Amino acid sequence: MTADILREKFLAFFKARKHKIVESDSLVPKEDPTVLFTPAGMNQFKKEFMGFDAGYKRAATAQRCLRTDDLDKVGKTSSHHTFFEMLGNFSFGDYFKAEAIAWAWEFLTKELKISPEKLWVSVYQDDDEAYNIWKDLIKVPANKIVRLGDKENFWPAEAKTKGPNGPCGPCSEIFYDFGPSVGCGEKICDPSCPCGRFVEIWNLVFTQFNRKDDGTLEPLPNKNIDTGMGLERLAAVMQGKQNNFETELFQPIIKEIIGGLPPEVTVPEKKLLYAIADHLRAVVFSIYDGITPSNEGRGYIVRKIIRKSVLHLRSLGINKPFLNKLVGQLAQTMHAPYPDLKTRQEDIAQVILNEEENFIAVLNSSPALVKEELVRMNSKKQYDEYSKELANELGAIAFKLYDARGIPLELVLQHYERNGIKFNKEIVVVVFDGLLLEQKNRSKATSKMKGDVFDSKGLGLKLKGTEFVGYKENSCQAEILAILKDGKDIVLDQTPFYAESGGQVGDTGQLINGKNVFEVLNTRKIDNVFLHIGEVKSGSFKKGDKVTARINVERRSNIARNHTATHILQAALRQVLGSHVQQQGSLVGEEKFRFDFTHFKGLSEEEISRVEELANNFVSRNQAVSCKEMAFKEAKKAGALAFFEEKYGENVRVVDIGDISKELCGGTHLANIGEIGLIKIISEGSVASGIRRIEGVTAGFAQLFIKEQEEKAAEESKKRAKLKELKEQEKKRSSEVNIRLREAMPKLIGKGIKINGINVVYSLEPGLDMNALRFLADNLKSELRQSVIVLGSQDNEQKRANLVIVLTPDLSSKGLDAGELVRQVAQVIGGSGGGRQDFAQAGGTKPENFTLAFDKLKDIINRLKTE
Repeated sequence: MTADILREKFLAFFKARKHKIVESDSLVPKEDPTVLFTPAGMNQFKKEFMGFDAGYKRAATAQRCLRTDDLDKVGKTSSHHTFFEMLGNFSFGDYFKAEAIAWAWEFLTKELKISPEKLWVSVYQDDDEAYNIWKDLIKVPANKIVRLGDKENFWPAEAKTKGPNGPCGPCSEIFYDFGPSVGCGEKICDPSCPCGRFVEIWNLVFTQFNRKDDGTLEPLPNKNIDTGMGLERLAAVMQGKQNNFETELFQPIIKEIIGGLPPEVTVPEKKLLYAIADHLRAVVFSIYDGITPSNEGRGYIVRKIIRKSVLHLRSLGINKPFLNKLVGQLAQTMHAPYPDLKTRQEDIAQVILNEEENFIAVLNSSPALVKEELVRMNSKKQYDEYSKELANELGAIAFKLYDARGIPLELVLQHYERNGIKFNKEIVVVVFDGLLLEQKNRSKATSKMKGDVFDSKGLGLKLKGTEFVGYKENSCQAEILAILKDGKDIVLDQTPFYAESGGQVGDTGQLINGKNVFEVLNTRKIDNVFLHIGEVKSGSFKKGDKVTARINVERRSNIARNHTATHILQAALRQVLGSHVQQQGSLVGEEKFRFDFTHFKGLSEEEISRVEELANNFVSRNQAVSCKEMAFKEAKKAGALAFFEEKYGENVRVVDIGDISKELCGGTHLANIGEIGLIKIISEGSVASGIRRIEGVTAGFAQLFIKEQEEKAAEESKKRAKLKELKEQEKKRSSEVNIRLREAMPKLIGKGIKINGINVVYSLEPGLDMNALRFLADNLKSELRQSVIVLGSQDNEQKRANLVIVLTPDLSSKGLDAGELVRQVAQVIGGSGGGRQDFAQAGGTKPENFTLAFDKLKDIINRLKTE
């Protein structure tokens, strides 16, 4: 029996027993700070477990889950996975132990026809109620019912003694017995034995207590049922396999990997094949749910799993990007529950390919990276060979390269040896492992449950939900149901104020009762309770007051304009770039909007222009915007786009813009897209790997932006014109100066005097800068022989002196050095200088000393020994 059939049978079984079949939630838990990923089927029902009325008391799901606690065990055991599907049925204050146990037994033995002889059960050691149901009602033999303790059969594990606070309770597990030929072989062997003979297939949690601060357990008024059954494990049992990886969920992927192995690898390690197949599923469904590889949070976990896969593939002899090539096979394997995975497989494969290429490049450059770290280490201090101090430093470097770059310890150790480092390997490994453990503990501390199992924020209000009338009304009469946070939050029975959600900011406005005015600065909601957040501007308010709730209409119109523009923009992006474009986030405000979407490289100027032009072409059609509610499945069939982060109910709101766009959206919109006026893209950039971001403005804000850009361009043009004018003036002045200098050359040449057999031309030329002095000296040099040319200029007001000394080639070839000459006289003009053998210059702050400088230079030349 295939996994697809098992999934269908499970959901159909509980649907027949009046359970609401709820779609799998995303791997990104919405509004749940207690976990990084969705680890179980119950996570999306936390509010229902705490008493929130979702319109049903029974539910069943096939939830996609991801856990990384046992990442290093994946592939080495028969049943550890990162990604898996959990089948679960739930009761929120409806049925309890007897029904949960009876239905579980019925599904396994009647629906799936598993022999009762192959099943064992466990109960919590103090749970006589569950024990008696199994023994007396279900007729399971007493010798097949095992009592286990707090760690094994209480949820959360050991919660009674260690916490956390909140709902908890005993659980009962159902095990499949592979028979005495499997495992330890001992005559006395039961589900408490870890030998592998028994595999847990279903866990029934009876949430009947509330743990308090002092550790006491008080009975819950409404007792809940939370069950979980791993689909992969159930499929293995039903297919007679002792290893989950031998089922059709993994085997097609494993065969594809084997097909890509080099010829010399004839007997690949199964544990590596298993781990790669598992990791592929985790990576693909993470990206499917909008988690892209990065250096923090969920993205870091995805990056880490990809890197582990690359290393496993290298161990199998595959050194080029390969994981991305397996996405198509997985999409085919998972087509029944996730048909849209096939349409997104190329995008997902591209994200994986980018990561593979980057990591392989790091691995290939690892010798240089290690060498760089060793050079840095040795520059600080010299270490003795085999010393503990050296090993500590090498262990720290190895961990740094692993943590930041993903380079495995084994590879770093090889590079140490190739660099001739003599070290104690055992100590290095111990240091590395210690730092790795510290990092894992830090990671657990940041990602562990924050607070109690169930965050009851907002649920203690005991208020009925707020009716939202803002799609049609800008104001309404309302009654104050509650005033919270010292008068800063007001709850109404109905409201026109849109609460911050779906990327759209909350409305602002006023609550008015006569002369009493409450200024609403933002609107948020907890569940269905709207919080009007602000301050009293005049008078006072109390519970029960009747008020007029009035939004800021102009601001709402601007927000609606921007929100509708994001729908138009996504349609344009998909047409220009491709259908792989999908929304990954947004922020819709009054003045501008932000839109994040999937794409693998930056947009060119041409692409941005095409997107903007197409978006505005759409706007010019003046098409009406239709908003209506329909069933979620009906909306998906109609082709409506959904935002990955949103959790949709059975009924959804569809925003339809003719043949341009159709999206699931709860935000406020225009009646006609022509009201947008103009869409202007103001920036485009990267947010994360494979995620781009566009910021834009509309209507008057777009016109203002264009005007500002035009003014900047005009100002820039003026600056360029002024600069051009200055350059032309400088060019003209330089030309005039050069002509004047050339005209002055004969006079300067005639001023030359003989000193020690050398022709010395020296002159003070007021008003010339260093460039002019160099020009004049170079021209004199071309006309003279056996000459030292000494030119100076002075600015007495600025206290600035410039000096140039140039030697003709025949003198510099005899060993005379202009640089040495300038260094000896520069101090006289209050400065310093230097240069080449044939040319040198100096600057100083004593222009009045030029006569002394020339005299000193003449004296130096007079004392030279010339031949």
